[in-house]
Amino acid sequence: MGRLAAVLFLASGAIVLIALPLQPEDWNDAGTILVAAGAIAIGAFAWYAPWDRWPQAASLVVVPPAFGLIAFGNVSGGADQHTYAVFFVVAFVWIGLAHRSWTSVAMTPLATLAYVLPLYHLPGNVPAGLASAAVTIPACVMVGEALSWGAARLSRTEEALRQEREMARRLREVDDMKTTFMSAVSHELRTPITICRGHLEVLGENPSPVEVHGTVDLVLDELDRMARLVEDISMLVRHDDRSFLRRELVDAGDLMGSVARKVEPFLDGRLDVRPGPADARLDADPHRLEQALVNLLHNAAVHTPDGTPVELRLLGRRRAWRFEVADQGPGLAVGEEERVFGQFWHGPDSRGSGLGLAVVRSIARAHGGEAGAENRPGEGVTFWLSIPR
Repeated sequence: MGRLAAVLFLASGAIVLIALPLQPEDWNDAGTILVAAGAIAIGAFAWYAPWDRWPQAASLVVVPPAFGLIAFGNVSGGADQHTYAVFFVVAFVWIGLAHRSWTSVAMTPLATLAYVLPLYHLPGNVPAGLASAAVTIPACVMVGEALSWGAARLSRTEEALRQEREMARRLREVDDMKTTFMSAVSHELRTPITICRGHLEVLGENPSPVEVHGTVDLVLDELDRMARLVEDISMLVRHDDRSFLRRELVDAGDLMGSVARKVEPFLDGRLDVRPGPADARLDADPHRLEQALVNLLHNAAVHTPDGTPVELRLLGRRRAWRFEVADQGPGLAVGEEERVFGQFWHGPDSRGSGLGLAVVRSIARAHGGEAGAENRPGEGVTFWLSIPR
């Protein structure tokens, strides 16, 4: 609307200059040129003004100069007292479009002065001019208020449509997520079920103890896999629930020691623990935090070559404690630093549920923190988890 004001000023100034040769003899050329130049100057200001950084009411600053130019132009216009009435209409059209209801009413006294005062400096019938003002100004105010009401209603309609579109978009996203979720869960559960069923079917009627023992171990392993999947899904669903976390004061060194013992079977001596400050204490749920760190370390074990070191360290930040799991594996593909935290994301040759890193981020955010990855393609990756102090 500030740019529209600029266009109106520039166009009005141009119209006055173009019409200059057509004016009556008592027309004041110098005064008219001055009015046109003023309109063009204000139009240039309005065009380049940073309206996007100013409040809406700031654009009213162009209204008094507009009325002043109309009044001065009327004084310079000779005997015809009605020449500039149309410019009042233009001004009130802009006020109605650009501002809220009752703004046109508030501008009425200023517009009345701009219309009436020149009448006492012009030859002609002053009462006739006052009668013209009594019709012109109320009509302009009526136009301005009508446009303001229409613009406000249009704005509300547009906002309602925007909200409706946003809601429809979110519903589509939820529907897509539901479809993806159901498809992924069914796939993840179908595989262990198929494995269990296949091995049970091939046992035959008289299996040997060795076959029974091997099948039982395999079935239990697959059942554990399904149980982990269900637990991960439950955690992702409940992470916004306040009862999800059971916070207590946690000794960071003890926590990292417990994590190191749990991951020893699959890291096989590759883990280097650097516990950080001896007095590090966290307000956190130790079981959930332990689970997040185990997930990160298990991810490192799966995606790095045997024998390469994996480091678990704790760093103190001004506002948070930051756990890091750094490896020297192949790293992530460029652009996958965020994708790996998505639900059911699988890396190359991964047999996991695809929920491990999603669970890590959910646990971090449930604590008010965050999780991320610092990628070094070809050299390794550092996954981190921060917990506010």
